[in-house]
Amino acid sequence: MIYADIIAKLDPGHRATIDHLLLHDDVLSMDGFRHHDRTALTHSLAVSTNAYRWARRLGFDAESTARGALLHDFFLYDRRDGLKHRHPTRHARVALGNAKARFILNPVESDIILTHMWPVGGPFYSYRESILVSLVDKIVSTKEVLILLGRNVTRWTSIHFSRLADSPA
Repeated sequence: MIYADIIAKLDPGHRATIDHLLLHDDVLSMDGFRHHDRTALTHSLAVSTNAYRWARRLGFDAESTARGALLHDFFLYDRRDGLKHRHPTRHARVALGNAKARFILNPVESDIILTHMWPVGGPFYSYRESILVSLVDKIVSTKEVLILLGRNVTRWTSIHFSRLADSPA
């Protein structure tokens, strides 16, 4: 499990902030849902780690930032199973509902989860921590998509160029 390596490298303050969430079975189940080139759990840990670091540097509420970021994609379904076309506009509300059903959230954490997909889906941000997590999520997601596209381009070119090499001249 990749997430175990990530957790081992966390800043002690960050780890202490999210440890109780990482012990929850439903949070751990996020490791079973694909998210770009990773799982929803490893993606959310990357967002939480980077957002926590920036929140500390900027003097924001780093603890709420870390928890909200970890739960921002707590939608608990495989987005390839039927809801793919509605996922970008709906998953933030689903994630917030799931998080509220399992954890006590403060207003900053709730807002982070609900608004992280703005402007695609969800309301505008109410807290600076929400803006931070949304930006970090977009950066991490872009990196994941580029890695995935790179793999697909490499695979596509190797398949098609090998066909060209095999075809008679």
